[in-house]
Amino acid sequence: MNANRDWRTPMNRRNFLKAVSVIGLGSVGGLGSLELMQKLGRGQLATRLMDSFTAYKEQHVGFTDGWVSMPDLAAPIPPFWPDPGAPAHRNAFVFGIRNLMTPNGDRTNKWKPMSEAGMFAQKGRAQLSAPILFAEQGSDFRLHLHNLGETQRPIGTPDNHTIHFHGFTNQIVYFDGVPDNSVAAAIGRELIYRYIPQDPGTYMYHCHIDDVEHVHMGLYGVIFIRCKDRAANGKLQAFNDPPGLSLGQQSWYDREFASIITEFDAHAHWNDAHNQDTDWTEYKPAFRLMNGRAWPDTIQPHLDPMLPNLLPSPLHPGPERLRFNPNSSLIQANAGERILVRIANLGFEEHSFLLPGIPLTVVGRDAKPLFAGRLDYGVDYGGPALVTSGSRGDIQWTSNRVDLGPGESRDMIITAPPFTGTNPNNPDRYVLYDRNYGTTLPNSDSQGGDGYGAMRTEVHVYPARTLPAQTRPAGTYASYSDIFGTHWVETWATGTEPV
Repeated sequence: MNANRDWRTPMNRRNFLKAVSVIGLGSVGGLGSLELMQKLGRGQLATRLMDSFTAYKEQHVGFTDGWVSMPDLAAPIPPFWPDPGAPAHRNAFVFGIRNLMTPNGDRTNKWKPMSEAGMFAQKGRAQLSAPILFAEQGSDFRLHLHNLGETQRPIGTPDNHTIHFHGFTNQIVYFDGVPDNSVAAAIGRELIYRYIPQDPGTYMYHCHIDDVEHVHMGLYGVIFIRCKDRAANGKLQAFNDPPGLSLGQQSWYDREFASIITEFDAHAHWNDAHNQDTDWTEYKPAFRLMNGRAWPDTIQPHLDPMLPNLLPSPLHPGPERLRFNPNSSLIQANAGERILVRIANLGFEEHSFLLPGIPLTVVGRDAKPLFAGRLDYGVDYGGPALVTSGSRGDIQWTSNRVDLGPGESRDMIITAPPFTGTNPNNPDRYVLYDRNYGTTLPNSDSQGGDGYGAMRTEVHVYPARTLPAQTRPAGTYASYSDIFGTHWVETWATGTEPV
């Protein structure tokens, strides 16, 4: 643990004046004043401002509309779903946030923005949900919003868009995305958001213009901030654990998965596709979604919507109808591994998740750590001295159930139990589901009430040392066998770069 850069310093008069002086030096002296800034950087703020000159990450996303697919075996909801105006392999209209990054070379290197022509070629190709974004604590994170326009709206009814990072504590008004006090991107324009995030945890991002309509229609995604510290065993941590915790008490993990949960009112989506108004007091969702998919699509692997063909094979998993629902909610691990599960709720309902057979330890709530000794918010410690301890008690809890209201997030750690099967390619399966809506629509063939469209996914546990390590957050694996043995191919959520 880095003892010099662990905690956020509460803002007081002395810290505020220090910040103003550092920013002033940077403005007057430019990069030539870095040496002076370093001499002044005895407190955290100056140190973090220095970090921003050496570590930054850029991400480009496009806002547009398009067509996706809810589970095609669910019973129809006439006349709204399947939408009769949908193209082949799709059945529902959405707004969406499209990944506008393209890989360098073999996709193992950092990504780069598409060309301008490539970006605008994505108009009408919205994905649900948005790219899963992440940034490192203290880094300079720059998010480019490109308003690509829409294909279904009649001429004369354009939509401007913003990005609001729900729950971020270090935003200035300009970057907050609330339309009455910040700017928005008109069709064909680009708006750059810039952050230096300091608080690890799980957040969500969404458009804040016509937010009821735009969020429900699909302009949302999950974003999380990775902790800069490492545990004593070298593993990643969910939060900046305080000194004195044993390894078993620390928030370290082997794998991480992120999911944003929402609902889908088929009538409202039909209205927007056919230019009709929606009475939101009649809200009645038919599907409950995890990362833009409903059961059983939630356990399909991640897909790359840019591939020319989506085939049901390990190297290019399908099916085609999920091209624009690219993000999986499947959780995979080897027996004995610790898994960080990040869930954010940007729907309009409260959801209560159960994971029978595996205890969940909630280590973070709304991007705030719950361990003992965490920072006392609002306390003026005075001076540039670092905050190294607090007086708050441990309020983590372990259960098989966790509840989330709208706008809330949870960070949970689970330990994969021992493998009980006989075939390492056939994992043990544990169901993670919303107990309020565990089943929704019956299968259209059997009418058996088997839960198509539900908010449900699975945790797959393999024998120890079976799965390779993740190369990026939320990475999942598919296997294939040949004469040389069994091979594992990683698939990843859109937007997640290697780490």
